[in-house]
Formats: sequence, structure tokens, C-alpha cells
Amino acid sequence: MNIYENLATQAITSFFNNEPLWKKEVLFDFLLEPFSLKLADIMDVITQDNLKETIPDFTIITKDNKRYRYEVKINNSALTASELEEDTRDAYLIRKNYYYAFNIPSANKKLYWEDLFEKIDKLGATKDFARLDLIREYMREEIHTSLLTPHEVAMLYSPKTIIAVYRMKEKVLSLCQNYLNSNESRFEYISKTDNEYEIGFRFKRKGYTETLFIGLSPYADDKKNEDFAVDKYIEGSNDLWTFYPLDKEILAKCSSD
Repeated sequence: MNIYENLATQAITSFFNNEPLWKKEVLFDFLLEPFSLKLADIMDVITQDNLKETIPDFTIITKDNKRYRYEVKINNSALTASELEEDTRDAYLIRKNYYYAFNIPSANKKLYWEDLFEKIDKLGATKDFARLDLIREYMREEIHTSLLTPHEVAMLYSPKTIIAVYRMKEKVLSLCQNYLNSNESRFEYISKTDNEYEIGFRFKRKGYTETLFIGLSPYADDKKNEDFAVDKYIEGSNDLWTFYPLDKEILAKCSSD
């Protein structure tokens, strides 16, 4: 689940249903430009009614009953099996530095968030499109190195901050991807892990047999009964998991990276 992608999808459908005509035209003329269509051609905009990966994030239905299916990508999450197929999407709304852009089927159109924001800003309408500000901020943060504060780590293990958990997940995956990109000469990518047990990436150092998992695991060692921990895992070694317990009081109060 990507909270930013969900918010972006909600914002787009909200513009169609609730915003003035001129603001609808700015957004939907941009989305429909690759298909030589405009806002006046639209009959409805619908979002996915569940979280199945086979369903596009939103679909624009035209007055002649044609459907244009859009997938929203905010961070560098990889394409799903469905998204890799030629006939499941018609367009992608992505960042210009989207890591997996080369995997998007050639038949699909590519639209870029940066181009949309530039169009909005040139109109002097930045404040009028405040619904998209969260996306702008997220993309601006991605330009810099992403670091985890101890407080964010503490939030990851708190059942009371479930939204923070999803934000943390995206940040952790970004950290791991940046790590891979900066060490391409020494490490080989094996796979991404994104489930209830592990959130991160597996690497293989060239010339070595062991694989290295870098990321987070919500499950600490039951024997140690630690609520907060940084985990190291080397597959194939005798001691599979090594836990580094963290004091949650220090985590909660500290704001440094």
C-alpha cells in the first residue's frame, strides 16, 4: 500500500467531482493530451473499488464509452505482474526519475508529475491546487538523502500510528534502493521483500555466496522480548538473525537522524 498514491488518486477524482470547471480543465486536459482528448469528452472518472493489483488506480470514461486506465506511481515501487502486461493500463502518471520506467510496456503513455506541476505553476495557480501539495513535498524530499530518525523507527512499531507505518515502509524501500544504486560495483540486486515479515531488499556481494537482507522486520526475538530493534540478517550463516535492541524512550525523544 502506498499512501501517497492513494491520496493522489483521491485528489484526481475529487477534482472531477468537486472543483470549478477551469481547474478540471487544467488537470484533465493534461491527463488526456496523449489521447488527443479534453475534459469535454469525459463522462465519468472512477477509482479502483478494492486494492487488487490487477485494477488500475483510476479510469477515465469518455462520452463514447471508451475507457482510459491510469496507474499512479509516486515512489520507486516496482511494477506488478498485472502492470507489466500490455493490455491492462493505458497511461502511467510517474516522476521523471521513476526507477522502473523502462519496464512500462511501450504501448502505454507516460505522463510526468513534474510537467503537471510546471503547467500549474505557469498559470499562477499553485495555491489553487493545494490538494496535490503532499505529492509535491514527497517528491521534493526524494531529491535529498532519506534518513530515518529514531522517532520514526519508534512509530513503525506502534499499532497506534498505522499511517506512519506505511510512510516508513516507503522511506525504507527508498533507502535500500539508494544504497543499491550507490554500490553497483560491489553489490548485485536479488529481490525486493515487502510483506508482513520483512520490508527491504536482498543483495549479493560480488564474489560471495551469502545474501544480505537490508531493511526492517517488525518481529523481534521472542526470547529477548524487545519491542524495538534494528535487525541484521545474513542468509547461510550460523547465526541467522542478530538483533540490536533500541531504548524506546530514547527513540521517542530523539529527533536526530
